[in-house]
Amino acid sequence: MDPLQFLFLASERTTYLPMFDLVAQTFIQMVPYLISFGVLVFFFAKFLYKPVKGILQKRADNIEADIKNASENRAEASALKAHYDEKLKSIEAERTEILEAARTEAAVRVQQILGDAKEEAHIARERAKRDIAAEQARVKAEVTQAIIDISTDMAEKLVAASIDKTTQDRLFAEAMDELESTAFRSY
Repeated sequence: MDPLQFLFLASERTTYLPMFDLVAQTFIQMVPYLISFGVLVFFFAKFLYKPVKGILQKRADNIEADIKNASENRAEASALKAHYDEKLKSIEAERTEILEAARTEAAVRVQQILGDAKEEAHIARERAKRDIAAEQARVKAEVTQAIIDISTDMAEKLVAASIDKTTQDRLFAEAMDELESTAFRSY
């Protein structure tokens, strides 16, 4: 059936098909809605479609630019990572060189310190030998002097008991001469 027939049927009053009357009435009520919907779509298309499309295009462009920037940043980060990895390798090599130089220098310094310590020990040993020799000479001189003193005292006591005064003086003088010559003799 043709929609126009519904319109014509709606204008005629028929009592035997009330259902068709309702369809025609509904269609007539829908026409203003369809017209207002069409006008609304036209205005939306004319005034909103282009701005919304522009906004969406800008957003798509921004997203594309962000993706491009992200890929550029990733490439730049990869280059920086490679650069810093290379620097780390060179720093590691330099650290190894510095440690090796420090070990070598420490070994040389240890040998120098050991040499200095041996030399100081040798000097201290020689000084100790000289001090011991000097002390031995001093003790020998003291012992010799003590022996002389004791001998003199014993001789004096022996002579005093058995010799008269003139003989005692003569023997004393001879002992003194002998002691003087002994005391100043070099050993």
